Amino acid sequence: MRITLALIVGLLLTQVARAEPDSFGLGTGRDGVLNLAAGKGLALRVDGPLGKSVAAGGDELVVFSSDFSGGDLVMIHESTGLSPVPDVGNVKGVSLAGTVALGRWELARVVVVTASTPATLLLTAPLRYGYTAGRAQVVRVAEYSDVVIEAGARLTVSPWNGKSGGILAMLVSGKVVNEGRIDADGLGYLGGVFRADVAGLAGCTGLELEHGKGGSERGEGVAGTVSRSGLSTGRGNLTNGGGGGNCAAAGGGGGGHGGAGGIGGRTTSDDGARVEGGLGGAALSYLVFERFAFGGGGGAGQGSDAAGSNGAAGGGVVFIRSTAFEGKGVYSASGSTAGASTGNDGAGGGGAGGAVVLRAVDIVNCGGVEARGGAGGNTQLDKQPFGPGGGGAGGRILLEGKTLACVPNVSAGSAGVSAYPGAGSYGAGPASATSDGGTPEGGPSAGTVQEMAQPFQVPVTPVITVPVSGEASTTTRPRFEGTAGTNGPAVHIVVDGREIGAAVPGSDGRFTYDPTTPLTAGTHDVVAWAESLGVASKPSTPVRFTTPAVVLADGGVVQMAVLVVPSNGDTVGPTPLFAGTAPNGASVGVVIDDGPDNIVPLDLLGRFRYQVPDSAPLSVGTHKVTVHSHNEAGDDGPYSDVVGFEVVVAGADGGTDGGTDAGPADPATPMVLVPEEGATVDPTFMFVGVALPGTTVRLELDGTALATATADGEGVFRHVLTADKALATGAHKVVAQVVTAQGEAGLRSPEVGFQVRGPTDLDVGCGCGSAPAGMISLWALVGLGALVRRRRSRS
Repeated sequence: MRITLALIVGLLLTQVARAEPDSFGLGTGRDGVLNLAAGKGLALRVDGPLGKSVAAGGDELVVFSSDFSGGDLVMIHESTGLSPVPDVGNVKGVSLAGTVALGRWELARVVVVTASTPATLLLTAPLRYGYTAGRAQVVRVAEYSDVVIEAGARLTVSPWNGKSGGILAMLVSGKVVNEGRIDADGLGYLGGVFRADVAGLAGCTGLELEHGKGGSERGEGVAGTVSRSGLSTGRGNLTNGGGGGNCAAAGGGGGGHGGAGGIGGRTTSDDGARVEGGLGGAALSYLVFERFAFGGGGGAGQGSDAAGSNGAAGGGVVFIRSTAFEGKGVYSASGSTAGASTGNDGAGGGGAGGAVVLRAVDIVNCGGVEARGGAGGNTQLDKQPFGPGGGGAGGRILLEGKTLACVPNVSAGSAGVSAYPGAGSYGAGPASATSDGGTPEGGPSAGTVQEMAQPFQVPVTPVITVPVSGEASTTTRPRFEGTAGTNGPAVHIVVDGREIGAAVPGSDGRFTYDPTTPLTAGTHDVVAWAESLGVASKPSTPVRFTTPAVVLADGGVVQMAVLVVPSNGDTVGPTPLFAGTAPNGASVGVVIDDGPDNIVPLDLLGRFRYQVPDSAPLSVGTHKVTVHSHNEAGDDGPYSDVVGFEVVVAGADGGTDGGTDAGPADPATPMVLVPEEGATVDPTFMFVGVALPGTTVRLELDGTALATATADGEGVFRHVLTADKALATGAHKVVAQVVTAQGEAGLRSPEVGFQVRGPTDLDVGCGCGSAPAGMISLWALVGLGALVRRRRSRS
């Protein structure tokens, strides 16, 4: 589906970068021309697991590989280890968004390699994000001047081995002319391995079931294969890895990715033809220009004759940026097809399609782009039906170029079939003309495609106009102003090497940013860089300025902070959000279970927020928290009342990441972005949303027409509530509906519920009603409305 640039730009602000942005564009061409003649093959093999965790801002990587060299461009990718581990058997979609590290990547340049076993790579600039050893890998990114793949030639990459591999990444300063094949087929997450049930069990059941009790191995997904209970067997899927079949002789489930994998076939007729096939892997939801993952592996079949088959591997990743793509060749990251069962055993599930990212300045032309799911395995013995494997889901494709002339294919793999007359797929899915397995509970099995008919481009480098060089500011929170491009960038403000915030330029390219935290007294350097669709500009020319000595408010007396979320007795997840207000001070320390201070800043309205990171989730059970303020001089205020709360582990997130790529929604459907669902706003504020450019939209408030607005050239519509139209305090609902040129009602947006604050309401929400226009996009799209979605525990 085609997506609006305006919506993607806003979503860029959900992540705050810390250091070097991706300004590498199409690379340097330092590796010269790659020419593969007919019949030749080449696998890019320089990769290795990260050997030591590195924090955001770190400038060296420890890697278990001796193949890297100074000058190399590398990609760091968090490939596995989703934390906390979700429930087994939850087939709902898994959201990889916000602070979730899984799938996140960035590029970095190596200055020198200082050790060999393991290698230590010193980088030209600090990392934007942190990465975890045992979960992340480092991949060399080839930088070619041109790439020519002749008919019958193949360019591929080393397979994922559970620690590294599976990512074919290259930047091409010239053209890619492909008449052959560039692929990472079957090089993603691994399939479950078949092991014979020597006891010949029957009648077993369970999402988690030991092998000795009749369970088979599940396929690998973003959380691996091992559940919280320590088992890797049983019919339950784990995220996008398909579940293994249970006894007797049920089939394995297909892997998931862009869609949900198909269920495995039933047990033997002698065992009652029970529905014990492996559940299909769940779909993953994320923005493809921001992160990517492999296709899920299929689950193994079950049986006692050593004739069953393994689950198949999912597709890997093909990531290429180039001036143009030409030729009639194929780009593919499809899942593998599972092998057949040749005896009294079930067959394995198919692997899910991986991810293909092709971004070009000019044309994207080819013979096809594929991230197809692999088929489930067949069962070949015809004396009675045995469980075939479920088909793998389709993957994810992103195409960007001035002209798009490639046909994408993200179809799901077909279910396996039984050789027993009339048995068909014998309950294996996904649904098709030859399958009676039905649509997976987790949703459709086809993958997703994003097509952006626009040139790939590096954003214009911003220019800082305020402050001017040498200016002596009169405040510790000086306003920063400047100009940037108008093609949808987010502008990141970096003071003394540390990012302090971001802003969205207006239609005239001008941006402003007001710091939420005071700067220390003295001399500072500020730079800005722009980011659009995951690609960044070069940093602006630095501007040096000074700030005055701090004058402490209220005579230096720090008052008590107030914790608003969570409330005493709340039930929360392992990475809860803590939020509240403080009458004065510069920062707040959040103390959990008598641990260390987690220092967070106060914004201009005296509000604070602290999100427990995914890398350090709280344990299941009861916890306590208290907060206290600090002023600019570092003086502490009194601690707040202790709040008790309970952590429980919920299932995988069934929501989406807010992008338009997560489902088959009609792109002509308008969407209200501000206010966000559950937000608290002032009585007068600006409604903001997206629709197709030039579309007239009618806003309905509480079931009554409020106003009409027209989407601008980037697909953004706005309506400002003036003082004479101020909303009453309390709950309201807004809907945006297309109005045709004939005045007829068209497509309607989802209903958005929000609250209007009274004059004394305590708000830790988005602040949309009083923020400047640039900050409206920032606060509304960061997802702060999640504060109101709290589930109270039952006494």
